[in-house]
Parts: sequence; structure tokens; C-alpha cells
Amino acid sequence: MTTLETCFLIFLGIQILHSIEELTTGFNKRFPFFKLSFASFLIFEILFLSFWILVYSIESFPIRTELMAFYLLLMFANGIWHLAWWGIEKKYVPGLVTAPLFVIGFPFFYYQLF
Repeated sequence: MTTLETCFLIFLGIQILHSIEELTTGFNKRFPFFKLSFASFLIFEILFLSFWILVYSIESFPIRTELMAFYLLLMFANGIWHLAWWGIEKKYVPGLVTAPLFVIGFPFFYYQLF
């Protein structure tokens, strides 16, 4: 297993926890850009996680390495967004507990990869 694959799997595990946190704390109702029904948000989360699991599972997936690196960056940005949202709201926002793990983990993984 490569370092990128290890980093990817760790972030995927964090994302699963992050999704559970968001699903159980009403992210779909509080997201400032648009609201979703719980069912719509759940379907999005299932499709999103399924895509990334496929990227990892299929070694011949086109541009797999680039997608996995992009995923790490995407999750870092997700963590930054949640922290910024918390800074604006000045109170708990759905996903805040797990989001910092992306921010803390990204520099470590970045320096391991490059």
C-alpha cells in the first residue's frame, strides 16, 4: 500500500464519521447555501462515498492517483469551510467535531507525500 493510499483511506474513514455527524445533526437543514431533505442528503452522501470507495477499490480506475490526491485536498477544504462557518455562526455547526481532523491531518499527509 502506498502512502497516498494510506492517507486516502484514513481520510475516507474520517469522512464516514463526518457524514454520520452531519446526518445526525441536521446539516441538510442548516447548510447556508441551500437546504435539502434528509433523504436527498443521505442519497448524496451514499453516492459520494460510493464513488470514492470505487476509486480506491479499482486499481485501474482512470486517473486514480490524481483523484485520490484531489480527494485529500477536497477534504482539507471541507474542514476549512466548517471552521469558517463556525467562525461566522459563533456556535456549533453540523460537522464541526470531525472537520478539524481533515485540517490537522492534511499537512502531515502532504509532507509525507511530497
